[in-house]
Amino acid sequence: MVLGADQVNLIGQVFESYVLEHHRDDILGILREADDEAHYPVVVDALTLFETNMEIGEYFNAFPSEVLTVFDSALRRAALAVLQDAAVGSPHLSLKQNLHARVSGLPVCPELTREHIPKARDVGHFLSVTGTVIRTSLVKVLEFERSYICNKCKHVFAVKADFEQYYAFCRPSACLNEEGCNSTKFTCLSGATSSPACCRDYQEIKIQEQVQRLSVGSIPRCMVVALEDDLVDSCKSGDDITVYGVVMQRWKPFHEGARCDLELVLKANYVKVNNEQLSGVVIDEEVRKEFEDFWEKHRDDPLAGRNEILASLCPQVFGLYLVKLAVAMVLAGGVQRTDATGTRIRGESHLLLVGDPGTGKSQFLKYAVKITPRSVLTAGIGSTSAAAELEHDVEHVLLRAGNLLKNKFDFPFKSLTNRFGGKPKRTFWLNITFLFCVRTG
Repeated sequence: MVLGADQVNLIGQVFESYVLEHHRDDILGILREADDEAHYPVVVDALTLFETNMEIGEYFNAFPSEVLTVFDSALRRAALAVLQDAAVGSPHLSLKQNLHARVSGLPVCPELTREHIPKARDVGHFLSVTGTVIRTSLVKVLEFERSYICNKCKHVFAVKADFEQYYAFCRPSACLNEEGCNSTKFTCLSGATSSPACCRDYQEIKIQEQVQRLSVGSIPRCMVVALEDDLVDSCKSGDDITVYGVVMQRWKPFHEGARCDLELVLKANYVKVNNEQLSGVVIDEEVRKEFEDFWEKHRDDPLAGRNEILASLCPQVFGLYLVKLAVAMVLAGGVQRTDATGTRIRGESHLLLVGDPGTGKSQFLKYAVKITPRSVLTAGIGSTSAAAELEHDVEHVLLRAGNLLKNKFDFPFKSLTNRFGGKPKRTFWLNITFLFCVRTG
């Protein structure tokens, strides 16, 4: 089932009138920009839009990809109307073709808003997903459309890349001329001798469920998010974001004898970075007074005050005050300094815990992740190297170390040989936990 012509016209008219009423100033600001080739977003609140016409909300929930395309077309018509109205008094306005409607502010309900990674039943639905960015890829140039010419009737038609097949181009089976040409021979106009004409910026990121929102014993899951046009480079590793987009599935092009693996992907329509909300700590007078009274109480014996603080750190683990002191020092961090030669020396420390299984190493790490606003928990159970975090296509993955705050590699370490190259005499199985604190910015 697809949208009919009457439904498309209704959606376009309602959205165009809504944008002219609520976002005229935003459109005027875009028309004043000098770059006509750049991509410009107009962020639309979904609740306000659906209140205007509830039928639009039903169509949007049923056919999100098709409705978003109609929104973009209606947005361009609205921009043209604003330009014609303001052309007399503002001669420096110019029409922009690359306008995108970005939908945000979905109603807070389980059907539309998710704190966990979507599943197969959510394919084709427009959702709001909250998570932490754990890796970002390089920004690529993506060819999303090719033009073909029929060798028989010389009709030129466009073929779009298939997102579900990793943007592969499927050669048409017959000429698309409406006059009835059935030729099956075509020539691609953007071949090896000419550069692609229709390209856009493209980037993939991977988000992970926030650890503090999971139940005890749950392993955080991950999901790939596809970013295009103005959404590229809108976030970085370590950011807590809310992604509004359509859940889709994709697979590699079919090959004989090869297994077809499906993957769920979130095709983003809008990305909202929540770092300012999560990391902003408001210290009021009551908290400040409590802090001063605490240290005034332990002015004669500050170590007793320190021990009281350590007793409240990771309370599910009894004792181990030395380890708790080390974790507290890592979380508190230090002060970056610059030596006489101009070299920056970081003030953050790293922590390595080595011990038998069941001694509480992971509990300290989970506690550190829980009280840190921006953190990433990575488990490499069963791996034999710290490279467990990387994927098979590492040449296309960029890990920005300046933004990742917390990583964990908890894996068995096996000593196989001695330093002289002899046969292994003893095998040690240790669980190792790393706690990395990396300065952001």
